[in-house]
Amino acid sequence: MNILMLGAGGIGGFLAAKLAPAGHSVSLLARGAHLAAIRETGLKLVMDGTETVVRPDAVSDRLEDLPQADLAVFAVKGQDMEAMIAAYLPHAGPKTLVLPFQNGVDAPDLLAAAFGDARTLIGVARIFSNITAPGVVTQYGGGSAFTIGDRQGSQTSPEAATVIEAFRAAGITVPERADVTVDLWQKFLLFNAVSGATAAARCRFREIRAHPELMEFFRGLVREADAVGRARGVALPADAVEKTLQFWSRLPDEARASTAHDLELGKPLEVDRICGAVARMGRELGVPTPNSAAVAAVLAPYRAGTA
Repeated sequence: MNILMLGAGGIGGFLAAKLAPAGHSVSLLARGAHLAAIRETGLKLVMDGTETVVRPDAVSDRLEDLPQADLAVFAVKGQDMEAMIAAYLPHAGPKTLVLPFQNGVDAPDLLAAAFGDARTLIGVARIFSNITAPGVVTQYGGGSAFTIGDRQGSQTSPEAATVIEAFRAAGITVPERADVTVDLWQKFLLFNAVSGATAAARCRFREIRAHPELMEFFRGLVREADAVGRARGVALPADAVEKTLQFWSRLPDEARASTAHDLELGKPLEVDRICGAVARMGRELGVPTPNSAAVAAVLAPYRAGTA
């Protein structure tokens, strides 16, 4: 396949470094020092103590310099999705499939509105990875998985099956799921709470566990995302909230969401795609979401970043 990574960070860079050696033609949209380093020495993936260097077929910060793709992977932050969709739309081919890997749940809706349901896939990334130096992406322990399906949540349609086969052949783990939409929302239940609590309280997991009132706020964020998902018709398991809290209890005290990290660094925040999206969908559906709305309000002054 001709595969374009719209974003060459933790997810886009990891996927590019796995797919290129498997024989796919991989192109990257990258910027700044990261772009310069990839052009000069290639893209390096550090994983499990080993290093892999690949040279993409094309890399640029200009979409017009990159070839037309069979598959375009949207691996940008949530706050950049709408701008990236608008920028890429004129460059997409009539049969280009689009696949997002976001922390939120509305990226497939945004892509379907621009490219149509038939060309839009759902993606759920579970990986700890980021850019650790210009031209270098590091994947941390614990493995990785990328769930993929079509807009109906199926993995058996020709569009979804083609991409899944390509990823698996490259050694990328793609779990089997009866309904990918459920998997998307199950991840979101946790991320809505982790993102909202650690960013709004400027803390790590240890502080949430140490303060009962903050712990209850965290639980409320999980419950709100669950309620909104069910109101949207997502077939979440009856014990989705309980399972989410059980999983969270095993995560390290030092952990926090990327939202909290970006806030500390003064970077733009994807709050409108996380807690802000829960609050918006809740209003549309008549589902109370006071905690998510509070997080969106508290973080509103920082959504575009700070000087």
